[in-house]
Amino acid sequence: MNDQFQFDVFLSHSSKDKAVVRAVADRLRSDGLKVWFDGWVLRPGDSIPAKIEDGLDHSRVLVPCMSANPFGSNWTQLEAGTFRFRDPLNKERRFIPVRLDDASVKGSLAQFLHINWLLADREQEYAKLLEACRPPAKPEVAEETKAAGEQLA
Repeated sequence: MNDQFQFDVFLSHSSKDKAVVRAVADRLRSDGLKVWFDGWVLRPGDSIPAKIEDGLDHSRVLVPCMSANPFGSNWTQLEAGTFRFRDPLNKERRFIPVRLDDASVKGSLAQFLHINWLLADREQEYAKLLEACRPPAKPEVAEETKAAGEQLA
């Protein structure tokens, strides 16, 4: 996997869910993650498909924010399909679905364990989302930390 990603997280969503997803984006960013969020990246005159493709290429994790709204959205389907083809079995956990409402998860998205972003579960689920989106610890750092701990003992 490429260690030189420009973004930690690419948030895919329906425009109807923008306010909820913006709050997720703000929170992830305040916790130190580099977030691709269309409202922050897209500018007038940009080619939307080209910017999305570039964002996907340079993002470590895709977070499709699913609700009753985006299942009819061609953009969300394009983004999800493009990313899954790069890691179809999601072995590197590059695809983390977030369910925004009670709408049933359909099609190929149903096979992935998702984050429930329902109001009652949000705090507990946010911790899971944040952990899943953080870059993996570098092995040499973990070994140095272990060695330092052993020297102190």
